[in-house]
Amino acid sequence: MPYYLFITDKKFIIANARVQNCAIIYCNDGFCEMTGFSRPDVMQKPCTCDFLHGPETKRHDIAQIAQALLGSEERKVEVTYYHKNGKVYLFKIPCVLFH
Repeated sequence: MPYYLFITDKKFIIANARVQNCAIIYCNDGFCEMTGFSRPDVMQKPCTCDFLHGPETKRHDIAQIAQALLGSEERKVEVTYYHKNGKVYLFKIPCVLFH
């Protein structure tokens, strides 16, 4: 079964590529601390992390992530995400497909 892995500085999520929206099936404590969201808040959300989008998140960056999900090669995407408390972060995310 293919999965997507999104890693940033040892903070990561794993998503199931065979279900609609590539639902998140695991996130580590580092990801939860980085975003301010608890594991139950994150589980089964789309791996595009729509819940982290905000006013400064660019549509182009979101489209790049969506394209990475359609491809079979690793791709690094730079995107602006928001912590649960509203703080802005710039992430460089490698998207990796593995079986």
